[in-house]
Amino acid sequence: MIPPKSCHPERRLAPRERRSRRTPTLLILPLLLGPFCLCNTLPAQTASRRAPIAPASSSTRTFHDPTYHLSFDYPANWTFSHADHEISTFHLDARSAVKKTLMRAVVAMPENPFPESTFSGAYVYFSVTPRTSAAACTAQARSTNFVRNVPQVRPGDPVRIAEIPFTHAHDEQRDICITQRDELYTTRHRGSCYRFDLAINNFCGGEVSGVKDITAEELDQVRARLTSILATLHFDPK
Repeated sequence: MIPPKSCHPERRLAPRERRSRRTPTLLILPLLLGPFCLCNTLPAQTASRRAPIAPASSSTRTFHDPTYHLSFDYPANWTFSHADHEISTFHLDARSAVKKTLMRAVVAMPENPFPESTFSGAYVYFSVTPRTSAAACTAQARSTNFVRNVPQVRPGDPVRIAEIPFTHAHDEQRDICITQRDELYTTRHRGSCYRFDLAINNFCGGEVSGVKDITAEELDQVRARLTSILATLHFDPK
């Protein structure tokens, strides 16, 4: 039976080396201790390779709308578009927006931060409904839960973000599972209704595909990243 290899192999001396008493001890010690040091450093190196690497803070880009005099920042590595149906469909995610609402910009999270979950995408939409009364603008921000296509609706709540007053509402659709969540914010400015939709989508069928439903903690992390974009809003000086 061949003995198993050890991480600390014994060093076999040649006959001449065993007979010689003039070999300096300081020269032999590194040879004896070398395998021991190497074997002790390998686990640490392996652990460091397996440890998650914290993502570096990404730079930002600024979107400016010269027509509606508004700007906001978004991560430079996120996907940006002025056009609907290019990276998403506005009226599918922003269901309470009226027909004359114009999508002005959308940014999308480029990666899936939770690949083992049912998460499928996150977007921040900026849209404007021209020539809208204050009441009509507030009415767009209504909290709606669709449970098997039966809506449960209540008014939105007033909030302030970046010193701008908004009406905040939550729009959610579920049947067997929750497939779409939308945190929407509206504010009236210069006679128009400015609207922001923070949409988070996921797919059903986690039990079939083997992935897990996205958790409340994971949703909060995605929502925080979307809200941080909203926090950079500012209107042009008058």
